Amino acid sequence: MRGAALKLGQMLSIQDSKSMSPEIAEVLQRVQNSANYVPMSQLEKAVDQGLGKGWRCRFASFNEEPFAAASIGQVHEAHLSDNMQKKCGFSRAAVKVQYPGVANSIDSDLDNLQSLLVMSKLLPRGMYLENTIRVARKELHWECDYLREAEAMTKFGELLADDPVFVVPRLAGDLSSSMVLTAEFMDGVHMKHAEGYSQEV
Repeated sequence: MRGAALKLGQMLSIQDSKSMSPEIAEVLQRVQNSANYVPMSQLEKAVDQGLGKGWRCRFASFNEEPFAAASIGQVHEAHLSDNMQKKCGFSRAAVKVQYPGVANSIDSDLDNLQSLLVMSKLLPRGMYLENTIRVARKELHWECDYLREAEAMTKFGELLADDPVFVVPRLAGDLSSSMVLTAEFMDGVHMKHAEGYSQEV
């Protein structure tokens, strides 16, 4: 599952589950943190389209198995070539690749999903399906706009350049496009571990 269907399922999964059947609640809980990744052979066309046919020569290495997958794309770890390292100022990179066709199918997928959920009566009253669909539609279109994300990353990097707490990954502009976003790889921890941190953190 991916694209609009996964995004909608994830948004529904964080709503109050007390008013829905245990079966639906269980399915939505599984959806919350799940996404299937696409083999690189299927994504090759998207990367070729975004970065050009010779994109691999600009990387010293590129792990074809993604370390993360979400509703509209997946992320691969890579190391930049020597020339790109000098230009960008970093070596280890995270390369986010958008699933082919996701951006063009958002509206039709959500319309079909809404019709299916309404006709099947799977969801109880009070789930605010129309609002959820409306928000999902807006967020998915934003998420598919990698150029917008690249611009925001650059802007926040400038605003927080001297901040002692926040660090914004640097963008590899020459390795980014409307379907591919390449930025500095940054290590971190899963959000589920945050509850164990002190209030100061």
